[in-house]
Amino acid sequence: MTEIAVRNAKPRGKGYSLSDGGGLLLLVKGSGAKSWALRYWVKGRERRSGLGKYPVISLTDAREMKNTFKRELAHGGDPQGQRKARREAAARAEAVKRATLAKIAGEWYAQREPAWSISSRRSVGRMLDKYILPAMGKRPISVITAQELLTLFLGIEKESPHAAHRSKGVTSQIFQFAVTRGEVNSNVVHSLKGALRQRQPTHHAAITAPKDVAALMRRIEKYGGSDVVRAALWFSLYTFQRPGEIRGAAWEEMDFAAKLWRIPGHRMKNKRPHVVPLSSQAIGVLAGIAKLSDGSPFVFPSPRGRKVPMSEGTVLLALRAMGYTSSQMCAHGFRALASTNLNEQGWNRDVIELSLSHTEKNDVRAAYNRAERLPERRLMMQAWADWLDKLNR
Repeated sequence: MTEIAVRNAKPRGKGYSLSDGGGLLLLVKGSGAKSWALRYWVKGRERRSGLGKYPVISLTDAREMKNTFKRELAHGGDPQGQRKARREAAARAEAVKRATLAKIAGEWYAQREPAWSISSRRSVGRMLDKYILPAMGKRPISVITAQELLTLFLGIEKESPHAAHRSKGVTSQIFQFAVTRGEVNSNVVHSLKGALRQRQPTHHAAITAPKDVAALMRRIEKYGGSDVVRAALWFSLYTFQRPGEIRGAAWEEMDFAAKLWRIPGHRMKNKRPHVVPLSSQAIGVLAGIAKLSDGSPFVFPSPRGRKVPMSEGTVLLALRAMGYTSSQMCAHGFRALASTNLNEQGWNRDVIELSLSHTEKNDVRAAYNRAERLPERRLMMQAWADWLDKLNR
């Protein structure tokens, strides 16, 4: 072929090719677009390799590329295969570069978030935004080393040992997520086991002495806030469930005929449905608050809108308004208050733990407890409420 012949090759309604010899072809599409291709054989099998578009690649350029290609082929190489390998390697390198810790963390968070409570979302988000991502977020996750992470966690530990352990746990989950996706080969955080100082067990502040419990009830009676919050305080005292479970309590969960509060699994910390026997006093609290709910689906609605429950810190703020400091009493403290006194009163420990919805590791035993111990729990919950009323008098 000549350059003029290449330039003057016209479309013919459908694609065709012109040969320059030695396997070099000019491909002419039905649209008139032209490109170069090279036919060659490897182990008796025909292959084709694109050389580029005309006129960006001229006839002279195409011939030089053909000759270079054939020289590599004559020395036992596979230029097309090598070119493909280079493209794939470049694509992998680019993918690694894009798979930053921030990107993987965002995808991990989005996948896990629906199963978390509001407090868990806030806690994890805080660990990411304050500690992990500012330091490591822009780095490709595959190049982050255990030593780098240890340096990060030790720095956090100086500020807050709890935050250091929490950040380490969150980072480990992100790396494990990346392992399952193929972004990293191993979870390097696992090698840091024992690298941080052991955490000292912490306990929720709670008053437990009967005289102090009596004083608490007198303060609840005199509480100057809203009637809804006062009712939530009484309900916390009578049922001693977790603050999140109480503030999110819905009317549809209340079985007044059976005198039971049926909490669905998705609202529980252990993700298992939980049944709380309701004493006559607890039912009295519900009856009183029903007039104030104003059609809300929630037992303790927010003052900002009946379609949402009261906010997470409402009961805690009420305790602070009543004069209790952070070292004296918190919203979780109602659980320790009840557990301590019920154990001192001689109630069966398993019944108490079941009432607190503490996870039973033995599934068979857990099923037995749920099925068979409800009568004992009814007796205990009513006796607990009666003891409180007697103490208050």
